[in-house]
Amino acid sequence: MNNKFVQELLADHSQNPRNYGELPSPDVEAAMTNPQCVGPTHPEGDRVRLQVVLSDDGTTVETVRFTGDGCTLSQAGASLLSEQMVGVSVSEIVEWDSEYIEEHVGMDLTPPRLQCAELILTAFRQAIEDGPTNPSS
Repeated sequence: MNNKFVQELLADHSQNPRNYGELPSPDVEAAMTNPQCVGPTHPEGDRVRLQVVLSDDGTTVETVRFTGDGCTLSQAGASLLSEQMVGVSVSEIVEWDSEYIEEHVGMDLTPPRLQCAELILTAFRQAIEDGPTNPSS
C-alpha cells in the first residue's frame, strides 16, 4: 500500500475515529492499556475501553464502541478494527492475527507497534473471556 495513503488513512482514523463512544447496555466490555507506548498526550500509555453488543445467540458482533487515548496507531487501529468487527462471528475475530492486523492498517509492524495496533483486539478477547457484563439479562 502507498506509504502516503497509509499515513493519511491512519491520521484520519485517529482524528475521526469510527465507532467511538459508549453503549448504554453492552453485552461484553473490557479495558486494556499498553504502558510501553507513552507520549506527551498519553503519559500513562495507550488506553482502549471496548464495549460490544452481540447477536441474540451471542455468536456475532452487532455493535462496537470504544473510547480511549494514546498514539495514532492505537487509536486508528481501534477505529479500523472496530469497523471490521461488525457482522463478524466472535470465533473469527478471536482468531485474527498479526497478519490480519497488518493487512488492515496497511503496513508491516514491529512487535512494539503491533501491541499498539492490536490493543482493541486484546480488549475484545478479554471481554469475551470475561463474559457478559450483565449476566442476569
